[in-house]
Amino acid sequence: MKNEIVQEIFEKLDSMGLSPTLGGASDITVNCQLLDAKGGSGDKSINYENAVLVDEKEKVIFLYEKTAEKSKGFSFGSSSESSFQAGKTLSRHVKGVFIGANGVKIDYDYDIGEISKSIKSIAETHNLKFKTVIRRKSAEV
Repeated sequence: MKNEIVQEIFEKLDSMGLSPTLGGASDITVNCQLLDAKGGSGDKSINYENAVLVDEKEKVIFLYEKTAEKSKGFSFGSSSESSFQAGKTLSRHVKGVFIGANGVKIDYDYDIGEISKSIKSIAETHNLKFKTVIRRKSAEV
């Protein structure tokens, strides 16, 4: 059963364009760059990582998530971000427009909160609990 659940989560993350990896210290890990925009005099990047552990014995799916945003230099564009916290789960939506080199417009829109909602939904489907954790080690074997 664990393998089926891990595969279901893997396929969901893959369908979201997150390039998940199976195995290692966690059942699934993601480490990807959502945005890498370079401008004439400024740069902006958004990195996302997670670790998912399906614990059959405890009947829990553990999720660790981290986002890191970097901006440097002077850049043109606009951005907005909305976030809310429900319990320990932080839902975050970032979107905006970045004006890159030669006036190239880069639109970005990421609902990062949708990732944890999808994994929680899979947990509920299989009658498992869902827990977000603040330390990566808590989502590792």
